[in-house]
Amino acid sequence: MSAQSPEEYIGAQSELAQEWLREFHDYVEQHYPSVPLIMFRGVPMFRFEDSYLKGYVMFTAASRTMSAHAIDFDLVDVAKAKVGGSQPAKGCVKVKYTDAASKPAVYTLIDAVMARHDIPKA
Repeated sequence: MSAQSPEEYIGAQSELAQEWLREFHDYVEQHYPSVPLIMFRGVPMFRFEDSYLKGYVMFTAASRTMSAHAIDFDLVDVAKAKVGGSQPAKGCVKVKYTDAASKPAVYTLIDAVMARHDIPKA
């Protein structure tokens, strides 16, 4: 089943995944209030314009990791290098829930993507 709302998506995750997703959603909502949160293929996405191809940030949860996604692959690659570990997927950086020290790399990624797309930080 595909989630119909951000809260439904987050609520379907483990307690730890919910904490991580809410933390990063709250960060985007607080610092970039001009970016709408929409549902994209059953997953909440902060999309800048009328198409995801024009820019977005999105967070997904798995059993042991949270992934931060963006179409700005070069910026994602910088975040991957900071986080380390196995990072096979293009367009997302995976962070283990046990690796809270890597959270700043995700915040930096968000800020870099927003800056590239001229989204003002509140």
